[in-house]
Amino acid sequence: MPRLVMAAVAVCLATAARASGPVVRTITFDTDINGSTAHRIIDAIDAADAAGDALVLLVLDTPGGSVDATERVVKRMLASKTPIAAWVGPSGARAASGGFFLLIAADVAAMAPGTRTGAASVVYGMQKSEDGDVLLKKQQNDLAALARSIAEHRGRDVASCEKAVQSAESFTDGVAIAAKLVDLAASDPEDLVRRLDGRAVKRFGGGTTTLALSGATLIENERTGRQRAEERVGGFLQNPTVVYLLFLVGLAGLYAEFNHPGAIAPGVIGAIALILFAFAAQSLPISALGLLLVLLGLVLFVLEVKIVSHGLLTLGGTACVVLGSILLFPGASRDVRPPLALVLPGSLTLAALCIVATRLALKARQAPLATGVEGMAGEIGIVERELHPEGTVFVHGELWKAAAKTGPVPSGTRVKVVRVRDLVVDVVPVDQAE
Repeated sequence: MPRLVMAAVAVCLATAARASGPVVRTITFDTDINGSTAHRIIDAIDAADAAGDALVLLVLDTPGGSVDATERVVKRMLASKTPIAAWVGPSGARAASGGFFLLIAADVAAMAPGTRTGAASVVYGMQKSEDGDVLLKKQQNDLAALARSIAEHRGRDVASCEKAVQSAESFTDGVAIAAKLVDLAASDPEDLVRRLDGRAVKRFGGGTTTLALSGATLIENERTGRQRAEERVGGFLQNPTVVYLLFLVGLAGLYAEFNHPGAIAPGVIGAIALILFAFAAQSLPISALGLLLVLLGLVLFVLEVKIVSHGLLTLGGTACVVLGSILLFPGASRDVRPPLALVLPGSLTLAALCIVATRLALKARQAPLATGVEGMAGEIGIVERELHPEGTVFVHGELWKAAAKTGPVPSGTRVKVVRVRDLVVDVVPVDQAE
């Protein structure tokens, strides 16, 4: 009920604001761009189009994020009926990587003093960012073409936009304005709205709109409960430390299930953890080499059970797991890799668990059978009916047909089972057993 009351009050306030003058819908975006956070911008633009707002103001302070999510937001911005202004602020903020594309895609781009933008090069998800990487080059060129296309239609400097993608060049607010990457400087959102009043804005489709923002009311586009939940989960899964822990838990679970089939719980937990890891790894730089080394380490642990290597396979598996974990996140930035203080203990713990599981599997494999007919060898029983040479013995809680190996054995004698053949146990008196 309180939520319904709050929603009703918000609608009444927005209606009253429109009645008194134009409305500027503000979106404060100070997080990574990913599948969940992108919905916030797209939903806000949809709401502005439906309500007939005068302007959408996107306040940016983002390090960037997923290429796919960025492209979805850019497409929606370019198709918006409502004019969009993007402002990098407050002072000290940045619109890097994907944030650069959001900035140049807006109808009006502005920056606060002491802000920066650019650094829009690609870090390809499963590959190292190296010269000659064909997949990386293809995606880099594709994004560079997108930047050029936006710049041409928005009247921004094409060469500077391309440098931001191809050379990862960054620009301060002053340089960006001088290079005609952005349109103007503004100290805060209110200052920007005042400066934009009466300004003619060329839309991406070719038309021109004059912004009438005199007496405009700025309303913050509130996030819904669903958006907040999605962003929390998405942000949690974007944390490199969490992603690495999911990777370790997933591998440990599947390895435990492999060595102890039927345990179920380790396999289910491991599978869920690896699915979440695969989902989260799409927006983080993951080294294929590091991933393969860790998997090779697990294969070596499995082979230790099958092959007598006197510990060499175990040693090699441990080295592969530790080295692969260190190389798993190749990014130099702390934003895209877990701390070494976690990687080393985590990888060593995974290796130790695998070693323990391997040793248990070896012991179980070498231990004599203790169940079924084969497990009766060595059991002690009592002769029920004289063995001459055959009779019956009580052993393992049951009466068995038995045959004496050393001559007649009177009833009541304690005997030891030597072997089982065709449901007949061969026995010898305990005092004659070796």
